[in-house]
Amino acid sequence: MTRLPLLALLLAAPLALTACGGDTPAPVESAADAPEPLGTAPAPTDAPAEPQMVDGVQVVEVVAGPMGFQPREITIQAGVPARLVVTRTVEDDCSSQISIPTYGVPATDLPLNEPVSFDLQTDEPSEIEFVCGMDMQRGTIVVAS
Repeated sequence: MTRLPLLALLLAAPLALTACGGDTPAPVESAADAPEPLGTAPAPTDAPAEPQMVDGVQVVEVVAGPMGFQPREITIQAGVPARLVVTRTVEDDCSSQISIPTYGVPATDLPLNEPVSFDLQTDEPSEIEFVCGMDMQRGTIVVAS
């Protein structure tokens, strides 16, 4: 049996695990600086976010950050113009682009800490999925009647 495939797997595994993992944490210098134990950090909200009305447009702000897209689910009203505003807050490849397949929006760059807007047609109830450039992080806009 050859050891080359096993060696290749061992070398590639760390790269695969960090592809969308975000930034490397800073070293811990004292017990006070140590991260909270698993299960004690606040979980991101899974409740659908509501848009803000700005000049008759439903505006939804989304952060592409260390936990993927936040919020992951957004509810807007059909028949009212809508705008998705996405701001990337982390230095990782996975969050550096967004696409909205339902609207034919190809992978679009998200510059670090600069909002990027997308106007959406909301004529009928539907679900609009948006994904990161690597197609790993996802979010959904629910267009309700």
